[in-house]
Amino acid sequence: MSMANFRQVVSETAEAGIEELFLTGGEPFILPDIVERLEVATSAMPTRVLTNAMLLQGARLERLLALRDRPLILQVSLDGHEAALHDAYRGSGAWAKTVESVRALTGLGFHVAIGATETPVNTASIDDLRAFVATLGIADKDFFVRPLARRGLSREGMELGVEDLVPEMTVNNDGVYWHPLTTEEDMLLTRRIFPIRGALELLHERYHAVLSTGAVPRPFR
Repeated sequence: MSMANFRQVVSETAEAGIEELFLTGGEPFILPDIVERLEVATSAMPTRVLTNAMLLQGARLERLLALRDRPLILQVSLDGHEAALHDAYRGSGAWAKTVESVRALTGLGFHVAIGATETPVNTASIDDLRAFVATLGIADKDFFVRPLARRGLSREGMELGVEDLVPEMTVNNDGVYWHPLTTEEDMLLTRRIFPIRGALELLHERYHAVLSTGAVPRPFR
């Protein structure tokens, strides 16, 4: 998304009363202007950026330091208390890099949260992961586990549709969607991004339509 469109999304969502912004990907820290985008976002509302933390070193980390005291949470993906459990889905060597970055970030005073995805590999060791996360200086309120969903490239996990998920309005270049879990067609609200209020109205209409069927959507946590 262009910076101009990003600024407009942030501005219009703030005006509409949205209280928190999440930046996700892919990996947001691949973007060369990610720190500028976080400056824009945190100037408008509390912001959380989802990351594997593997790129948060060197010049990127130096630039990010300027935002340390902003309302910013770095939500890091960590799926196991040891390398084999995390690397099974994230790639060889990923665990060591992620843990090193988490230790560095907490040491520098950043607000870090840990989001784990429960998989067939780690499901028996979630309590061990929780205990390990505590040793990294992460508060228990900043640790959560979400299920693996059978969406995108994943061929395992839960089948989740609109009727199962409390909406989290998601915007990318292609349109506005029900939830960041996926940007597949069944989650599409509209191809028209602006005005954001129009997309919010569509979301509210669809949410009430889902509730009217007797469905009980739940937050994806």
